[in-house]
Amino acid sequence: PPHTMASTVDADRIAEHEESAKLQQKKINQLAKWIRESKYTVFYTGAGISTSAGIGDYRGPTGAWTMGRIRDLRRLEARGTMTADEKGELRKLLVECEKKGKQKRVPMIDAQPTLTHMAMATLMRKKMAHYVVTTNLDGIHRKSGLKAHDQVCNLHGCVYAERCTGCGYDFERNYYTRRDVHVHDHHVGACSRCGSKVPRSYTGHPTSRNTGSDSEGYSENHLVGTQDKNIGTKDTHINFGEYLDDWDWNDAKKHCEKADLCVVAGTSMSLRHITHFPFMAKRTVIINLQETPDDRRCHLRIWGKTDPVFDALMKALDVAIDSPPAWRPRDAVPLNKIPSYVSRYYREAARRLEEHTRSVEKKVKAEEERKRAEKEKKTAEERALAEERKSLASFPRSIIVGNTVAPSSTEDMVKWTMSVASKDEKNMPASRFIDRVTYHLHPTFTPSRVTIKVSEANKNFRMSRVGWGVFPVRVEIHFNERFGFKPMTTTHQLSFTRGGSSNEVALRLEKMPEIREVAIGGGSSLASLMCCAT
Repeated sequence: PPHTMASTVDADRIAEHEESAKLQQKKINQLAKWIRESKYTVFYTGAGISTSAGIGDYRGPTGAWTMGRIRDLRRLEARGTMTADEKGELRKLLVECEKKGKQKRVPMIDAQPTLTHMAMATLMRKKMAHYVVTTNLDGIHRKSGLKAHDQVCNLHGCVYAERCTGCGYDFERNYYTRRDVHVHDHHVGACSRCGSKVPRSYTGHPTSRNTGSDSEGYSENHLVGTQDKNIGTKDTHINFGEYLDDWDWNDAKKHCEKADLCVVAGTSMSLRHITHFPFMAKRTVIINLQETPDDRRCHLRIWGKTDPVFDALMKALDVAIDSPPAWRPRDAVPLNKIPSYVSRYYREAARRLEEHTRSVEKKVKAEEERKRAEKEKKTAEERALAEERKSLASFPRSIIVGNTVAPSSTEDMVKWTMSVASKDEKNMPASRFIDRVTYHLHPTFTPSRVTIKVSEANKNFRMSRVGWGVFPVRVEIHFNERFGFKPMTTTHQLSFTRGGSSNEVALRLEKMPEIREVAIGGGSSLASLMCCAT
């Protein structure tokens, strides 16, 4: 049977309450445990999850219906016809309204997903939650990436939806679809899929005083109602005194009945024609600032704002929240093709939506490019590390430092040449792991400090000088930076004997922390491979 939308404001439940952080976290941990255990989780959402997006709620201290009730009571007060009960009601409403203060507001059509919307969408993408039933018209769940009917059911309609009363197809538009000619007239146009259209008798003006749920629909009043069939497309808004659409009702029933867990968020549960849905689940949790009629009925009651609660919940689940995606409505039309009945205000809103979408797409593309570059860099680093490990596996345990001698054209002088080589020049030449060598000579030489950089022409860091006396040469070896070793120093005593002299010098390696952890072959570490003394 049809179910009717009702209007309610309860001054006794207008106050907002929060609990201690410690108690709230304990409850959030319990909710996280239930979400992990649940095979099918449904979220049931109200206007409270969209207030941080700048959309006012309905029955909160500054909500739309609350402020309307305050205006009605003040009119009675001005006329002097206020009862004692009404005076008490006004006093309560004004106290809570003042406590709440001025709230951020944006047009509903411009609002973007909140942390709560994106937390729900993230859990659904990860298959940790499965469906959303919402009473919100704002379409933000769609903007968070959820698909109508498949992932989200809009019990009271959606500002972007245009539904065919014939084939049932939901057109997802990029503009506000409602015409706002008569409160109970939902006519939009003809269906481009099945051809269903409004009868010729339609004028947009009622032919009967009975409209909404009091009437027999189009046959009685010539308005396109929420229950009429095969009379073109309609908006999906449900106003007070109107029946809910069977498609949405049945979607909500189907998913709530199969749920192990239903998490209610941001609703005072005042619309009693639909508040039975969450309790079709095996377990029900309510997250809200205000009291609800079902606080003692639910399995867990969390008092708080939805954004902080869902932030803590996602941390407890150890799940990062996705960023809002770029939303392009499935059945969007070019801005210059938006129907003529759409006001300039909503055309501008459609333009802003397009600009916002392009901006998000640009950011998403930049982020994807950043991740791609990061992945390529990581791949290159891993490849380099693999090569490094391969090189380190054959790293020599010692080097040869020495000098050769040759006759000099200068009388009583000897030409001598210093060099540094690997003990295994064939398989692991010094030029592969040494970047440069600095020789510290006797102070009588100018310059007395000479650095030889590795090159194709000089792979053994040769340095020649002419002199008559021998002395100790301090040799400072700088390794290739990619190995992360600090320079090592040794001393070579010059020799002018025939053929010169050379010494095998054990590599003394001080490793950087990141190199120290590199594993080489069979589980042995670089430290054990480089077994020379420090």
